[in-house]
Amino acid sequence: MKRLLVIGFIMLCYAGLVPVMPANADEPLITVILPNSLPRYQKIHQVFLGALQPYCGTDCRVYVQTPNADVMSLRNSVRKANALGSRLLVTYGVAATSAAKLENPGLPVLFVDVPDPEALGFGVGKGMAGVRGDAPLPALFAFFLDSTKATSLAILYEKSSIEGNYQKDALLQAAQRRNVTVRELAVGLDDDPVTVMRTLTSHVDGLFLTNGELLAAQVSDIVAMSGQRRIPVISQIPGSADLGAFMSLETDATEQGELLAVLAGQVLTSGKASLAGIVKPRRVTFIINMKTAQSLDLHIPLQTLAAATRVVR
Repeated sequence: MKRLLVIGFIMLCYAGLVPVMPANADEPLITVILPNSLPRYQKIHQVFLGALQPYCGTDCRVYVQTPNADVMSLRNSVRKANALGSRLLVTYGVAATSAAKLENPGLPVLFVDVPDPEALGFGVGKGMAGVRGDAPLPALFAFFLDSTKATSLAILYEKSSIEGNYQKDALLQAAQRRNVTVRELAVGLDDDPVTVMRTLTSHVDGLFLTNGELLAAQVSDIVAMSGQRRIPVISQIPGSADLGAFMSLETDATEQGELLAVLAGQVLTSGKASLAGIVKPRRVTFIINMKTAQSLDLHIPLQTLAAATRVVR
């Protein structure tokens, strides 16, 4: 019977990563870089491990690193994967995938939960393949405009977040097409997002909360501040609508893990990421928080409600 030996790093000590080596070095080694062990990455990873077994071919070792999301920590993790003789490197999110691209480790790289990989330079032919992690941002923006008739919008984003800047630029283009005025609110590494929001002196009709680790950790506080100022929040941060955002649109974590396992099986068989390609997810979750809508006196059109995957009441 095939078996999957999972070796995980769940906690980091101040001394850095502590190596734990599998006993049988003849088994193919898959090294995973899972930055900061974020809840969404954890969910994708658990699905990936469960779905990987039928594709593994022979017994596999899965070695998980959970470094901080800074460039140096991530690049060190990529180097370690290469030094260990990994057959395959799996990266979660934009930051880890960017580190792999910079290091060019010389082994196949599979990424997951990355928006528009081609635009970010993670295309086939660079030893990379993977699963797109972006839901269609213009669709979320259109749903928001249909429900609010907004003419102005603030965008809260992290200066250092590649994904956040990508979302900001995409939304700026969509806003320009719809004649919506945009106010950009940039958050630095040492900034408090709620404090940055207080610099918004004039009223806007909505706030788009981009993806980023600082912002994801403070969704509740940001939503509460916005609620006090009667500003509806939209976001693609997973779980944001359950925390009070008006609307969210996100890809399905379960599907991300399943697709990643299929691609891993293809790479383990062929040894080439180029044969796996880039896969676009099919399952997208559109969530509307009706409690927030009612508190802000927003009236959602029936066609928008009908498009919702789930409604928070």
